[in-house]
Amino acid sequence: MMRGIREGFAWVRHAPELRLVLAIVTVVSTVGFNFHVILPLLASDTLNAGPEVFGILSACFGGGALVGALLSAALGRASWKVLMLGTGGFSISLLTLAPLASVWACATLLFVAGACFTLWTANANTILQLGAPDHLRGRIVSLYLWAFAGLAPIGGLLAGWLCELGGTQLSFAVAGATGLAMTAYTFRARFYTRLTLAS
Repeated sequence: MMRGIREGFAWVRHAPELRLVLAIVTVVSTVGFNFHVILPLLASDTLNAGPEVFGILSACFGGGALVGALLSAALGRASWKVLMLGTGGFSISLLTLAPLASVWACATLLFVAGACFTLWTANANTILQLGAPDHLRGRIVSLYLWAFAGLAPIGGLLAGWLCELGGTQLSFAVAGATGLAMTAYTFRARFYTRLTLAS
């Protein structure tokens, strides 16, 4: 098992594109995807509402995720452009959501966040699988799953701490700003990679 893990890490270490995808998934998932912690507080504390509003917010995010999955299927192939658009759209949605105190405005932005979330996760997963050799694909996918969910306990603690400091507003703002910073870093890294290849 340990040899297999080492082989997976060794391949990713020498594959800049796969390393970048894993970095995006790790950072954005850990800091931005903590809805199991934040949504109940958004409904109860920020919006001063009950379980029915929590259900509406969760359903809107889920509906957006379904639309994002259908869009991913309709596009037919993964691309870095869609990956960055999805990551940027998800982050902007969270940043815009931060100061809001209207149920339907929050629900609308959560729908958009859900769609963008599925776009970037689906494209990240596909780029990783297509970039990995056949005999290492399972190990690379396991690294993706670790990047996506492995640091969730730390992300949950961070989200809870931020909510305690500044409410859901601060938690959403930090998540959105971090995601946008990661999107900008990805764009810059891809731009310099293209320049290097062209020269």
